[in-house]
Amino acid sequence: MKVWMVATYKVNELNRLKDNLQNQDFEYYHPKINTKKYNLTPKEEPLFPGYIFIHSSIENYSKIKYTRGISKVLRFNNNIATLEDDEIIELKKIESESFSKPIVQQIFIGQEATMSDGPLKGSFITIASMPNKDRVNIFIHILGKKRKVTASLDEIKL
Repeated sequence: MKVWMVATYKVNELNRLKDNLQNQDFEYYHPKINTKKYNLTPKEEPLFPGYIFIHSSIENYSKIKYTRGISKVLRFNNNIATLEDDEIIELKKIESESFSKPIVQQIFIGQEATMSDGPLKGSFITIASMPNKDRVNIFIHILGKKRKVTASLDEIKL
């Protein structure tokens, strides 16, 4: 019985990995979505950066594990991480919908917002930069000066 195994790949070797999987007649799925950031053209990017799904039987685990470009096949204790066909179908649906209607990024640099939590609750802010997915740098007026501070996305009300 075939399942969709979850594997991580070496970031700079995605094309090599795809070629190696095709040469071994493995079906794979690397979902991409179309995203649009404020005032920019839509851009295609991986839905799960660093992950690929390989459709094969569990007996091919070792073959897949040692395929050039694969970093590792995910396991939890002695169980190989797998997805069902209907889960892959849902991912493909999300992927196709994103190309007809790009996913718009909710927060962008220069956007004005309000602090909804924390010590600066109620303060008006401007998004300065987004150093990672959970935190943003913001500009806030404190004591008559514009200061740059870091805040959690959870504390910001758009």
